[in-house]
Amino acid sequence: MTEENHKLTTTQKILAAIEPLIYAKRKLTMGILLVLTVWFAWQAGHIRRDAGFDKSIPLDHKYMQVLKQYMAEFGGANTVLVALIQKDGKGDMYNEAFLTSLKTATDEVFFLPGIDRSRVSSLFTPDVRYIEVVEGGFAGGNVIPAEYAPNPEMFALVRANVGKGGHVGRYTTKSQNGAMIYSELLEVDPVTGEKLDYAVVSKMLEDKIRGRFTNPKKYVYKLKEAQDGLAAGTVVGEGFVDLGWKLRMETFEVSGPAKDDGSSPDKFKVKGSAVVAELVDNPQYNPDINVHVIGFAKVVGDVIDATMQVVLFLILTLFMTFLLLWLYTGSMKLAILPLVCAITAVIWEFGLLQMAGKGLDPFAILVPFLIIAISVSHGVQYVNAWVGEITLFKRNSFDASLETWRRLAVYGTMAIMTGFVGFALIYTIPIDIIREMAINASLGMFAILITNKVMMPIWLTWIDIGDPEAFRLKQEQRDSVLDPVWEFISNIVRPTPAVIAILAAAALYGWSFWKGEGLQVGDSQDGVPELLPDSRYNNDTNAIGRNFAIGTDIMKVIAEMDAEACVRHDMMDQVDRFGWRMENTEGVQSILSLPWAARQVNAAFSEATPKFKVLPRNQYTMVQAITPIPTSSGLLNSNCSALAVFVFTQNHRAATLERIVHEVNAFNTENAAEFYEVNKDVNAQYCAEKLEKRREAGRTRIAREKYIEAMRKKDKTLTDEKIDANPKVVELTKAADEASEAHKAMDKACPVNFALASGNVGVMAATNEEVHAREKPILYTVYAGIIICVFLSFFEWQSLVAIMLPLSLVSWMAYAVMTILGIGMKVAILPAVALAAGVGVDYGIYVYATFADALAAGFKTRAAYLKTLKLTGKAVIFTGLTLSLGVLTWLWSGLQFQRDMGKLLVFMFMANMFGAILLLPAIASFILKPKELAPGEEPVFKPRH
Repeated sequence: MTEENHKLTTTQKILAAIEPLIYAKRKLTMGILLVLTVWFAWQAGHIRRDAGFDKSIPLDHKYMQVLKQYMAEFGGANTVLVALIQKDGKGDMYNEAFLTSLKTATDEVFFLPGIDRSRVSSLFTPDVRYIEVVEGGFAGGNVIPAEYAPNPEMFALVRANVGKGGHVGRYTTKSQNGAMIYSELLEVDPVTGEKLDYAVVSKMLEDKIRGRFTNPKKYVYKLKEAQDGLAAGTVVGEGFVDLGWKLRMETFEVSGPAKDDGSSPDKFKVKGSAVVAELVDNPQYNPDINVHVIGFAKVVGDVIDATMQVVLFLILTLFMTFLLLWLYTGSMKLAILPLVCAITAVIWEFGLLQMAGKGLDPFAILVPFLIIAISVSHGVQYVNAWVGEITLFKRNSFDASLETWRRLAVYGTMAIMTGFVGFALIYTIPIDIIREMAINASLGMFAILITNKVMMPIWLTWIDIGDPEAFRLKQEQRDSVLDPVWEFISNIVRPTPAVIAILAAAALYGWSFWKGEGLQVGDSQDGVPELLPDSRYNNDTNAIGRNFAIGTDIMKVIAEMDAEACVRHDMMDQVDRFGWRMENTEGVQSILSLPWAARQVNAAFSEATPKFKVLPRNQYTMVQAITPIPTSSGLLNSNCSALAVFVFTQNHRAATLERIVHEVNAFNTENAAEFYEVNKDVNAQYCAEKLEKRREAGRTRIAREKYIEAMRKKDKTLTDEKIDANPKVVELTKAADEASEAHKAMDKACPVNFALASGNVGVMAATNEEVHAREKPILYTVYAGIIICVFLSFFEWQSLVAIMLPLSLVSWMAYAVMTILGIGMKVAILPAVALAAGVGVDYGIYVYATFADALAAGFKTRAAYLKTLKLTGKAVIFTGLTLSLGVLTWLWSGLQFQRDMGKLLVFMFMANMFGAILLLPAIASFILKPKELAPGEEPVFKPRH
């Protein structure tokens, strides 16, 4: 027995073992699968939204370790900014209507679910203060006094206090016609202990804040009928945004009737279908202001709001696919079957995801589209091969299904496995949202394996084609229409066209490598790239950027030093020089730091004389300059061992972030070198060890907080005493204290360390670096996995060359196309990398298998490829065109990242199709030779598997 025969025999043994499980007990097998599908559908109905800020960032990245270490002192990056701005021509903000709206909005933000109330800041909060020099010393206080009353004298006082406190451009607009409310959200709601529901927060921002001031009417919701002791007409809630049909999906929590014993009344829920909305005048409506809201929670909410539109695009895509399949097969039954399998695969995907304890992140809503695309690709190939068995070999439905399964089982399974490998390898990127997408897509690929390789073969055995001869005649007539096209395309395997195709591919390779070098990892445009440039969110971002001096993009660089070192001129001077370096970096709008504030105070002590706007060299004068600056300013921690330098950037484009990060690292290196030149008692090694001790203490405290958070989640009745007594908590507390003491023991002064980074820009920089570091290695690993799967499919090197070269060309061209279209490599785009390989290898494996089998049967090269086009190639072309037309509708989506994905997928589907139909056979024609036939022997096509 030859080696080849041995391989074929092994494959046949594998198929023989699996085959009875599918065909011997068809009804039983299908019954089990249908029961499982119903079960998964029930599970899928309970899947929940699962958005989260922490899971969108690389928590293990060194920047994020700094963010977590100092979050309690300097805040995090999960901000919500609310700006109220007077409309054009409506004057400044110092009037009763505006300030009343600002006070109300501040209160509403303060009581948002999940808000960190210690970090809500506006002109009405006590942390916003002013200082002035008066006769006999200093005077200061809240910008808006506690005894505020709306009158002209008070308005003039507030205006003066804003100027004295230096708050113009930060807490007010540059022209003082608007004001800002700053706040931060916690991942876990501090009141309920539950994970924050960003959809609820976004909805409240839109309703309780924007709608409250911009809608002249409000909606009062009353019970239609008596319920739970409450009379009909009882008010159960109010809102400022028209819910429309969504009212039926709402739930109102209300208090029941008062109890006789004086205890708190019971709370119960009222469904939206049980209430009626009454429209009344809104007394808080302010026609003179615009409200702008930005933040991660609002982005999530806007994406969720577009979910229904995404579903409509999914339905439209499926409908278009059905029509094209019907046109292609000429049979409604055969047109429906691939779609049923694709939808079933998504049901299994969602069901398995729910059973795995995972939710569906709003930014992963396109993953089901990818699963449907891959499923349809395999389904069309299977139906096409089944029709071929009936028309060419005159088999009945059962035998046609069996032979199709035998021919495509190995190739199809390996093609699906390549997609599984691609999605699974994305899991290696340590960002939770990417890992969840990898799990989600991998479960979908597993579902495709079941629905396309088990369900579909069984269903095809039951397809009644009616009169077999009439069906064959109809299919032959349909196929003959395109015979001239197949004749023309088959010329690609002739030497001259083949060489031209290969040379063209080589030129495209070169162009792709050159153009793809410009691909940005991260955002390549202003605003939030997930939403349209003219979306309300991005318009809000632009409005805030235009009117405020600080911008909406903030990177907080933490200046780390010894405790109380901020009273030393040499330490503060390093921070001041760093601020100057940042302020003069391209892409930075402005900076805010303790030395900057100290210079303002120092000048104030000298009657605001400009020449005194410097850092005092005298330690006691330095103490005088920084004492008026509280820790609530966010510029310093309690013992002055860490200062936050706010770097406000003009945008968050990848190039801007790279430039700023480079300048921070360069200054750190240069500053340290200068320090060691002057201070010979320390060196870089000592200071690196000291910094590691600081970081170790931070990591241990973070681990302690995470452990306590997990404890509270499991048992909400735990008291602080029980938590403190927990052995693990005691161990972590002791370890953190020991690390802190070890850090304090290293008491020699080191240069200020400027640690990256907090703020939303710091998060973006960390994410970009993580994606950039792993994206290419993942691509190479995906290709390694595909190579293994392809080799296991054919056990011949020729398959690797013919299939992998077109596939890799498309991947590199995708980078070039992304560069041209201005699409940055983002978290939401990463699955497309795996999809490109997954769909492309499907096309390649099916085309190569049929072509190689035809050559092995003795057909001449051109005749072999002509047969391939009629058997498999036409299905590849149809699939490429169908999927491309389907995702082409995404270009009208309300989500920018869906539009970007649509452009990318249209290119990938079409490019992979052309690669499989034109380049693959051109390459294969030089490395595969037809079998030599004996005199008089006729070629007989028979698949090797």
